[in-house]
Amino acid sequence: MKRQNGFSLIELMVASTIVLVIMGATLSALTSALNATQAIGLMADTQENLRAGMNYMVRDLLQSGEGVPQGGITIPNTAGVSAVNRPGPGTPGASFGTFNTAWTALPAIIPGYQLGSTTTTSGVPSDMVTVLYADTTLQDAGGHWLNEFPIFLAPVAGGATGCAAANPNPAPAGSITTVGTTTTVQFDSSCIVVNNGNTGINAGDLIMLQNNNTTGDGSVTGTNSAISDSSGAMVLLTVSNVNTATNSISFSANDPFNLNASGAATGTIKQIQSPAGSGNYPTTTATRFWMVTYFITTAAPGSAARPMLMRQVNMNPPQAVGEVIENLQIFYDILNAGSSPVTVTAAQENPTSAQLPDIRDAYIILFARSQDQFNHTSQYFRNNLETVVSIRGLDFYNEFQ
Repeated sequence: MKRQNGFSLIELMVASTIVLVIMGATLSALTSALNATQAIGLMADTQENLRAGMNYMVRDLLQSGEGVPQGGITIPNTAGVSAVNRPGPGTPGASFGTFNTAWTALPAIIPGYQLGSTTTTSGVPSDMVTVLYADTTLQDAGGHWLNEFPIFLAPVAGGATGCAAANPNPAPAGSITTVGTTTTVQFDSSCIVVNNGNTGINAGDLIMLQNNNTTGDGSVTGTNSAISDSSGAMVLLTVSNVNTATNSISFSANDPFNLNASGAATGTIKQIQSPAGSGNYPTTTATRFWMVTYFITTAAPGSAARPMLMRQVNMNPPQAVGEVIENLQIFYDILNAGSSPVTVTAAQENPTSAQLPDIRDAYIILFARSQDQFNHTSQYFRNNLETVVSIRGLDFYNEFQ
């Protein structure tokens, strides 16, 4: 009988063991590679969210104070109490309340120490910040910007009404009229067209009307330096309606900010009239401003477990600029104005009202976590990003005198 050839049991067990060892090593290497890939992806997402949010904040803080008088922009106030609503999610004034009720003017930078949301990991309320700066994006087809000319100006000898290129002495023929609680500003269409596509004026925009009760353009950025360097009389208003047919904008009471509070004793449209409350206006210039607010929220849909850094322009709906941002902290360097030699109070997280005009640097710290848990440990990756912004829009003090 012929003998059958084959593997013995011992040979089969040895071969199986070798195969299992090779497969185990291969699977282990594959698992490590998958874990490394996931870890890199989670860390990259975290860094991307931090950089995106930080880039927005730095850009706005760099512009803060542009066109804002050193003392701030006047707001409605009666008997030492103002009720200007602070931007935030939900009903105006319901989430973050009002700005300091004792203020008579809004500064360029408005800190919000621990006014933001408390996330599940931060343990303390996050900070927020609001910045204010003049907008220069509104240019019409003729290349004119909003506050290049005053709203109205009587023609001078040798000049003509309007802002035609051939006119050596432009004399805008706009007007400001107040009827009851509504003020309407009509612009000379040869000087500026307010409805200019994406950059045109819209309801909800902030407009500062400014004059000096004297001859001149009254503009923060105008060509008459003797006038431009003076703050003059001013009022900040919320656009209620834009009428493209008449090239005009109007301001009515009950706006979201409560800036159009014509019944207040000071800081209203009446105070820039000459004389105050007469309904007559001296040469006046209009400037559009952006009020940009940053805060962390857990109130947006699905954000309770994924807190978001929000950017809100005026009272428009806030937009997320950084996902899974767990905390925001901001510290400020305050110039001690009048000190000789010049000194700085550093790292103030909650500056006093008196210190706000003298903020010179803002230190921003964002804390973020990965969007998903790391499968290998069932834990989140966490990281933070910090930068410092020198506030270039505020007054410059020479430290090398």
